[in-house]
Amino acid sequence: MLAAGVLALGLGLAPLGAADGAQIYVFVRKTGCSDTGSGTSSLPYCTIVKAAKAATAGQIVVVYAGTYTGEVFPWHSGTKTAPITFRPVTGNAVVVSGARHGFTISNQSWITVSGFTIQNTTSNGVYVYNATGLTLTGNTVQTSGRRVSGSAAYGMYLNAMTSSVLKGNKVLNNSASGIFVTNGSTANQIVGNEVAGNAYGYVRNAVGIDLRAPGNLVSGNRVHHNEDSGIQMFPGGDRNKIIDNVVYANKGFSTAALTNCSHPATGNTAGCITGDHGIDSSGVTGGWIIGNTVYGNATSGINLEGIAAGVSSGYRIVNNISVENAVNCPDGAGGYVKCPRNAGNIRVDKNSVLGTSLDYDVLNLSVAGTMIVWGSTSYSSLAAMQEDSGQDLHGLQADPLFTNAPGGVLTLRAGSPAIDSADSSAPGQAATDAASRTRVDDPATTNRGAGVRTYDDRGAYEFQPNG
Repeated sequence: MLAAGVLALGLGLAPLGAADGAQIYVFVRKTGCSDTGSGTSSLPYCTIVKAAKAATAGQIVVVYAGTYTGEVFPWHSGTKTAPITFRPVTGNAVVVSGARHGFTISNQSWITVSGFTIQNTTSNGVYVYNATGLTLTGNTVQTSGRRVSGSAAYGMYLNAMTSSVLKGNKVLNNSASGIFVTNGSTANQIVGNEVAGNAYGYVRNAVGIDLRAPGNLVSGNRVHHNEDSGIQMFPGGDRNKIIDNVVYANKGFSTAALTNCSHPATGNTAGCITGDHGIDSSGVTGGWIIGNTVYGNATSGINLEGIAAGVSSGYRIVNNISVENAVNCPDGAGGYVKCPRNAGNIRVDKNSVLGTSLDYDVLNLSVAGTMIVWGSTSYSSLAAMQEDSGQDLHGLQADPLFTNAPGGVLTLRAGSPAIDSADSSAPGQAATDAASRTRVDDPATTNRGAGVRTYDDRGAYEFQPNG
């Protein structure tokens, strides 16, 4: 008994045999665990699979440390006031590995999944179909599928999911797009996730967050080093709100000559330039792109294209920092070349200008290139575009003074022109920034903003004058 107590304390667990109440326990490493048992702390189930079959509204499936191999498929729904919850014991590392999907939630609702590592699945790490009221938080979803044609898989595939929350997850190094939202999924919040390193490996096509469904909030995410664009809206992805995201370095060089991938201008055919836009909208009628920081992507930083003439309802593009996009792509030999495909820190094609408005953005290039595209005209300076179009009249062409841009630290330094100069009444502009910090007035900067607060900062991060 002493040894068992020491083991429990060492793992940060409640002592075995504790009162159970609404909790179902799973402990693969406990001698005597049984899927035909009671699921109590003294006789836990061996698998999360069994617990998922048993759990009903209001119950919490508590999982002790270990690696679990079955596909977790809840058989029941919770309710709004009594969800079913799956979580590790506090301080325990729980891995779901090698299943077809780590978690499948199909035709069930009001379920919370929090704190798991889901990896090495043969298909999508998390698969959702026809569900509402889900909360997926604090999970790591990685290495789903294989980078082979016919075996690629998404990190999180969200199909007909509504009124749900994805928050604080890490979706990394999967063999298709990181988060894929489709088939009418709406009224969801995709907030504060890190989505990086997702790649097919044989075709340039993996996006960080891919929206093919309408009316969702995508806010406060860090999306970087994906094989294609960072955040993408494709047909079906109308009226999404893209707010306070940090989207950078969706740009690289593959040593494989991928399909749909450009060789560098040097003629190096031993590989190709990967990456695409920071934020891309193609074939979508409109939405909001507000207060994002978009840096160092392979092609146009913020891109609107592909809509038929006369049907655009337009985008509001306000308070963004979009700099150093579509320049300095790697050539695979330690140098840099002109980036392929579309240029510009912001690009709005001729059919997308209808109903679209720009204002209070910060744009910059450190080398000569296309600053902005409006309609059919490319401009090398913001001023020229402002004069011709009357757009982005409060926009600034200036270095935003990032803390450490090459290192991916895109907070602002003192003296940045983005400080205290945003329009706080822009649609969707939040009272907190991407790091959940309250907007603050920098006493060293004259307020040049507009709206209910004249001291909001442009871009995803609010400068903190006191550190």
